[in-house]
Amino acid sequence: MSRRVDLDRRTRASLGAAVMTVGVLLLVLGWYLISGEAIAAKQLPYLASASIPGGVLVVCGFVLALSGIGTVDPGTARRVAELHALLTEAVTEPVTEPVAESVAEPVTGPADKAEE
Repeated sequence: MSRRVDLDRRTRASLGAAVMTVGVLLLVLGWYLISGEAIAAKQLPYLASASIPGGVLVVCGFVLALSGIGTVDPGTARRVAELHALLTEAVTEPVTEPVAESVAEPVTGPADKAEE
């Protein structure tokens, strides 16, 4: 693996950890500020400005950190690219099947048998 790719992965993992840390700090700050207010209307600004963005930052940081620690096998990437090329190549000849022209007999139900 090249040094650039390895550095890029480490950067994403550390950046994801930093974003998660900021998110957790916002969640703790939001919880602390909300816990000091007894009226729900006064809790909403803290919820909107700290708790919700903190939760979003935790999730985004987690996804970013996971994208940095995954390993990609070069052989697997090559096989996936070949499979993608095979699946998306244009079909040169249209596929035609002969259509059998047969007349189906009408289906008789219980009401038809009662008339006989």
